[in-house]
Amino acid sequence: MNKSTANKVYDILVLECGAKEDEREHFIQVQTSEQVQEWRFCGRLGFGGKFWRQGSGWATKEQMYVDCYQEDETPERTAMIDAANARLKAL
Repeated sequence: MNKSTANKVYDILVLECGAKEDEREHFIQVQTSEQVQEWRFCGRLGFGGKFWRQGSGWATKEQMYVDCYQEDETPERTAMIDAANARLKAL
């Protein structure tokens, strides 16, 4: 992932799910230097709030999405997840 895309992804995490702005640089550094499949950002999704990045081989398209622990789901959190995932899919 390049720096521009990592910034756009983190914008979505902040705006849609309440990720902490002070963790942006670490997210960008990690996502641009290796293939990190799981990133816990918490935010308004609680401790289980995670960003997932899977795929990205020559035969598969990379998929990015967020979720939270099933037992922590609420209608408000489901709406946040749906909004974030729609924006991530559009990237």
